[in-house]
Amino acid sequence: MKANIRNKLVFIILFSIFFLVGIFTFQDYGVGIEEHFQRKSGFYWLNFILNFTGFENLEFEAFTKLEEIKKFTPNLFPIETFGYYGVLFDLPIAFVEVLFNINEPKNYFYLRHISVFVIFLISGFCFYNLILNRFKSSELAIFGFLVYMLSPRIYGNSFFDGKDLFFLSLITINIFFYFKYINKDSFINLIIFSALCAFATSTRIIGLLIPLTFLILIFFDSLSKNKFSKNIKISLTFILAYFIFLFIHWPYLWTLNVSEWVNFFEPFFTIMNPTVFFNGNYYYSKYLPSYYLPLWITITTPVIYLILFSNGFYLHFKRFFKRLININDEIKSYSNDLWRGNDEKKDFFVLVNLLLVVILYFSISPALLSGWRHFYFLNFFIVYYSCYSAFLIFYRIRNNYKIKIFSIIVVIMFFSEIVTKMYLYHPFQSSYFNNLAFDDYKKKFEVDTQSLSRVDAIKEILKDGNNKEKIIIGTASWTPLQDARSLIKMDLWDQLAFSGTSNKEEADYIYTNYYYEINNKINKKYEIPKNFYLYKSLIIDGTTIYSIYKK
Repeated sequence: MKANIRNKLVFIILFSIFFLVGIFTFQDYGVGIEEHFQRKSGFYWLNFILNFTGFENLEFEAFTKLEEIKKFTPNLFPIETFGYYGVLFDLPIAFVEVLFNINEPKNYFYLRHISVFVIFLISGFCFYNLILNRFKSSELAIFGFLVYMLSPRIYGNSFFDGKDLFFLSLITINIFFYFKYINKDSFINLIIFSALCAFATSTRIIGLLIPLTFLILIFFDSLSKNKFSKNIKISLTFILAYFIFLFIHWPYLWTLNVSEWVNFFEPFFTIMNPTVFFNGNYYYSKYLPSYYLPLWITITTPVIYLILFSNGFYLHFKRFFKRLININDEIKSYSNDLWRGNDEKKDFFVLVNLLLVVILYFSISPALLSGWRHFYFLNFFIVYYSCYSAFLIFYRIRNNYKIKIFSIIVVIMFFSEIVTKMYLYHPFQSSYFNNLAFDDYKKKFEVDTQSLSRVDAIKEILKDGNNKEKIIIGTASWTPLQDARSLIKMDLWDQLAFSGTSNKEEADYIYTNYYYEINNKINKKYEIPKNFYLYKSLIIDGTTIYSIYKK
């Protein structure tokens, strides 16, 4: 009992540390490349909803803000396309902006950033309890919480990524409530789980895999004696609640006619086809090699996590496969053979989800870009199987005091190295590479895929050119700089002008983050004019984040 109280206190202290670090550092992060578009989406759908409410003042203010944003940001995507990905995060943030009359640009982005982080931290709390629920070990739950929070790229994105990190957080919270439902299959737990499934689906369409996995497990469970009737009721209740929640909170669905419902999934697979620099070669996004995602995960996830995940996944899959091939011929015993008790059923749920993702990825070969951020939700599975592996290792050495002490020292050393790297990369943890990627190898990949460095670069340019009445900044990569002004003092905006990629010769400075370096029109890299010299490069741990050239 004393040990449990001590461990709870340790968790509270760790949780508080993460919260305080987030509070004191969230303003250090730049503006992500999609944040303005996501904000625009939030106001588009807020304005859409307010049309039905009769709150004319709020509607007028929302419409005014939407028009301002349209002028402020390059219109690279039709605004309606962002509705495909749901508005669970963007719309409430837009509403808060209007409600509290937030007009300073940096303040509404700071609001977004702290909101993403707090939701991520809440999901970390859920992951701690999820591991505690499954393995009944508070020490392992603390370990899992640390692994979940201390993955550098994931942590870095948790301060600005209102789509992919928000989706990861939803997946974690979702599975936590599934575990709760398995422990107690009450009506309220089922409804909460169905609502979270709907939220995950609207955020990213791949969220459909969670309700699909749930129904697959219901099917196998129904093959057992005396469960068919009960499971039919559970399935129908879940499906009905799922679609009700999906429709209520996703205004995009309100706009669809019959033909659009028939072609519902088509827009989700429509994507830009930019040139992607990967493993030293240029590819069109639609034609990337199948090892794109596995390689990105391998070189950007801490090595110790990869080892633990591989071991945990192998051991669990081996256990599952043995069960599958030795299954009893009697249909009634299927579920009993696949999982024995609630804890194994939870593991089975996680495994099926992961296998469905893998099958889907290799079968449809989705067009990808920006590293593996569209698959950051896989971090849940990496951490879960890391915990599974650690649990089995701990079980084997539980009676060997010396090996236990040695293992704890090794874990502390690895966490210390990861924290040191995160401090070194701050606030560019989203550009982290692990020790498998040597300095020369890092040059074969895009680094600042979210263009966070734009704000930092503009500040450096302003510092150097503070005596100039007008500073013209060009770019040698497709990276719009106008919207990066949002975190710059507004009284400095008039001093800045942007010439883009086409009129670099007119510029005083040229910025590049080596992202989207290819001009698709002529299929050639953007060049630096000969009358410019390298003024500054930000290099962290051998990784070049951005460079500034000066005339």
